[in-house]
Amino acid sequence: MATAIQSAVTVSGPPAGSPGLEYDSGFNDVVTKRAIAGIPFGSYVVFTAEGDCKLPASLAEITANDGGVALFDSTAKSGVGYLANDPVRVLVGGRVWVQTEGTVAQSDPAFVRGVAGAGGSILGLFRADADTSSAVAAPGCNYFIGVTGAGLAVVTVNHPKGT
Repeated sequence: MATAIQSAVTVSGPPAGSPGLEYDSGFNDVVTKRAIAGIPFGSYVVFTAEGDCKLPASLAEITANDGGVALFDSTAKSGVGYLANDPVRVLVGGRVWVQTEGTVAQSDPAFVRGVAGAGGSILGLFRADADTSSAVAAPGCNYFIGVTGAGLAVVTVNHPKGT
């Protein structure tokens, strides 16, 4: 009886990253806040005076408050983000994978959507520009790795205060 011998191996690497995954093992400054409402992994969040965090609901909230990026947590109940009252790991210094709405370029400022627009735009999502007043540059954030079209990019977060 002839035995089949495997002569080839198909190798497909893991995805480059996913929203909210830390990019590298360099210095990362992470704080924990409580979610006021649901927060998808990799979204930009702002901190409230009470020590909670939430998706931004205006451009002023992004520029006037401390914030960072909600990190991936494999123990999160929803599997795609944090639920209201969950503890949220927020990166305030370091590099993280984020989902973008479109093409972004390395070293450019990272803009964050703070006003929902037509077509189901998502608050806290990253983009390349202000989109006619629906987004604003997040303080201390720029793209470390860009992407062509909507997809995954890496943002460097260096929030001035971070807490």
